[in-house]
Amino acid sequence: MKKYLKLCVPLICFVLMFTGSTLQAGATTVKINSWYLIDSGGHLDWDGSTTYIDFYKQAVKVWNNYKSGVICEDTVWTIEDVKISDCYDDNTTTAATTSGNTDTIKFNTYIMNKLGGDQIRNVCIHELGHALGLAHNTSSDVMYKYVTTINKLSANDKASYDASFKRI
Repeated sequence: MKKYLKLCVPLICFVLMFTGSTLQAGATTVKINSWYLIDSGGHLDWDGSTTYIDFYKQAVKVWNNYKSGVICEDTVWTIEDVKISDCYDDNTTTAATTSGNTDTIKFNTYIMNKLGGDQIRNVCIHELGHALGLAHNTSSDVMYKYVTTINKLSANDKASYDASFKRI
């Protein structure tokens, strides 16, 4: 039996490693990206501007209410981890994008200007979630792949954030 376990455990780990980043943790589903924009000190320092800055700052509070002080506005003493800005693209249905390659969050004013306040807040919370390393999750989560009016972190959002944060 021990010989069988020695062979199976590495095989199971190999299969899990290459089947994606979805883990069941009790009743929660953890989904994380292969990248995140949190620096080695455990912070996500942001700079830039957006038409939706008030909503963005509310989104920062949502995440910081769960893990205090992780997301901070850039200062002269810190290095910017993510740059926020607006763009205009009428060839897409995407409200915003977060890029690990360019360390940016870009809000598409073409789509965002058509949304209500709760939806704009949801997009801001969602995109910060990507910057924190979270992937898309279920329809009851902030990290759902479509715009919703969900503005509170679910158990899945929190568990995914915890898993992402452990990688730092």
